[in-house]
Amino acid sequence: MTYQEFKRKVKKAYDGIEISFSSNGAQHTAKIDDCLTLFNNMESEAVYGKMNGVSIGRCMGIES
Repeated sequence: MTYQEFKRKVKKAYDGIEISFSSNGAQHTAKIDDCLTLFNNMESEAVYGKMNGVSIGRCMGIES
């Protein structure tokens, strides 16, 4: 998944909520409300999440 596609999918899932995005090329990251972090690893189409540092696993609704 490209960085632009990752950003589009996260923005669509969290419409109207302030999100900060970053990417180091190998991983794309989105931070939402300082407690939820979503990320996508370079060779994967899956988006995963962490809530307050605890893994919440794959975020199925964001990938559609």
